[in-house]
Parts: sequence; structure tokens; C-alpha cells
Amino acid sequence: MLARIFRDDVTLGIDTAEGRLEPIGWVGRAQIQARLALGTWEGARLDYGGFEVFPEGSRRATRRFRKHVEASRRHDSAWDGAFLAARPEIVRGWPEASPLPPPPGEPEVAVALHLYYTELWGEIETLLGRWRLPFRLFLTLTAPDPALEARVRAAFPGARVRIVENRGRDIRPFLLWLEEGAFDGFACVCKIHGKRSLGGGRLPAFGDALRRVNFLDLIADPDRAARIVARFAAKPRLGLVGSAHFLEASTPNAPKDVLGPNRREVERLAARLAAPLTEPEFDFFEGTMFWVRPEALAPLRASRLSSDAFGAEAGKVDGAVEHALERLFNHVARAAGYRVETAPP
Repeated sequence: MLARIFRDDVTLGIDTAEGRLEPIGWVGRAQIQARLALGTWEGARLDYGGFEVFPEGSRRATRRFRKHVEASRRHDSAWDGAFLAARPEIVRGWPEASPLPPPPGEPEVAVALHLYYTELWGEIETLLGRWRLPFRLFLTLTAPDPALEARVRAAFPGARVRIVENRGRDIRPFLLWLEEGAFDGFACVCKIHGKRSLGGGRLPAFGDALRRVNFLDLIADPDRAARIVARFAAKPRLGLVGSAHFLEASTPNAPKDVLGPNRREVERLAARLAAPLTEPEFDFFEGTMFWVRPEALAPLRASRLSSDAFGAEAGKVDGAVEHALERLFNHVARAAGYRVETAPP
């Protein structure tokens, strides 16, 4: 993928695995302006105030780039403008830092982390290491990694680590903990994972941005994390809290197909959970990262889906059981009698 910019005096860094940036001349600028006038590239333009970036390459690559840019705007987390300027971590990440000494006290909070991309541990260790509330880490990996496991336990004493089959992405590992009662006694659980969204023609930067915006809303700010926990304590019927940036919703006033190719599987699973769909109002948190009260997921725990619901990993970007279940967590919490809210700003 090649992105071209108007100005010659701009220096930008970009992962060469994803593409490259280069300046264009006046002929190229005239071509771009013509395409903009026709609306061809409007959805793919990134405006950084001093220069603009446009895709160039095959029609398929350009369409893919535009799809990612449009998705970032749909989630109110644009890759340019004021949102990105105020949150440079979305591009740069966080400088790795050693965790602070664990705070005293018995943990009332659990963190369920699935880490397929183990290279992301440094980022997550840095963010969780800022917290000043006690928590217990439940980590799942898809292959043994003694060095990583030792690092995890050194950073967070009491962490539980298990190796799981690479099946069901981040959802089946979470259900394994839930079904066996690992979260019993915890006031709430923070479910996160090392999202990268590689494969299927997706740009690596897209997955990194989705992960980091979710982290910014849910775990990166220790004060915000503490406020979320306090909200669960103050509201006994609060069941689940996720990022407002990733709330996909359909209401009578703003109808939208949020089930897509997952509809039949969502309906089948909802019936198995004894929680039939209640459309036309339906929502879910895209990316399956959230805070949840374990009791709010009682229907999921009772169903024991981890044993037989998930097929072998097939690299699907949509339409698998895990994509259907992604759309059911909010629904299940409400069916159990709990409310769903978004994280505080």
C-alpha cells in the first residue's frame, strides 16, 4: 500500500510492512483533486492540518484503506484531526515501564487477558502496572512460553496462567475461566485481549488502533479504571461497561443491521441461552473488551459453550461462532436482569 502526501517537507514514520509514504508533484496533486471532486477518494483522505494523505495502489488496496479509515470515523476515533492529536498513544503506543509495587489488599477485581500475540505483553504490563487497585490476573496463551510466564508472575504475583487451544479466539478462553468459577468472589472482571486483526487483507495499523483506543477507554488511565470499579460497587444492577467508541447499536430511531452475516448463529445461540433476541433494539461492544459483573453472565456460564460450540480456527474475519458471541454479551447481561453502560470519559 502506498500513501502519497502533498508536501515535500514532511517526515513521517510508517511500518514498511504496511506501505510507505512519499511526496507527490503537481501532476499527482491535480489527479488527486480530480478524484476528490468525483468523490472517489473522499472517504480515504487523512487530513493532518499541514498535509493530507491519500492511498495509491490497486483498486482493492485503495478500497481496503478507505474501509479502515471509514471504520475509525464510525467509531468516533478518527486516525486524524483532534482525536488523534489528543491521543498520540494510538499511533506511538506507550513507553514500556516496570510495574509499580502491587498495592496492598485482597483483590476484588479480576483481569482476564487472552494473549495470542505475545509481543504485546510489554504494552499491557505497562498499563496494568499503573493501577493502584489490587487485582488478580488470569492470562491465557496458545503456546507454552516459560520466559513470558516468569515475567508475568514477577510483575503480578498471584497471576494464573494457562495454555489453551487456539480455538474461539479470545472468547472461548474467557468462557473457560467463567464456567469453572474462576471469577467467583470478584466484584467485576476486566476482559481484554491483545487485538491486532492481522490477516484477511486488514492493515496491521487498524488492529493496533482498535486495541489502543479500547485500552485508553478501559485500562490505560488508573483513575478511570478505579472509577469503573466504583461504579459497579455503587450500582448493584450494573452488569457490563464497555467503550462508547465501540458500541454498535440499532434502535427504532436509528435502525442498523448490527448482526450482519452472524444473524443465524446469533439467533441459534440466543435460543440455546434461553434469551431470545429482543430486536429492533440491539447493541454490542465491537472487539469484545469490557468490564463485567460475573453474575451478569450466568446464562453463558450455565450453557457450557466452551466444550462444543467452537470450531477449529479458520481465519474468518466474520461469521464464526466467536463473532456471534461477541454480539451477545450485552444481550445476555440484560437478559440476566443487569444494565449495560459505557465507560466514563
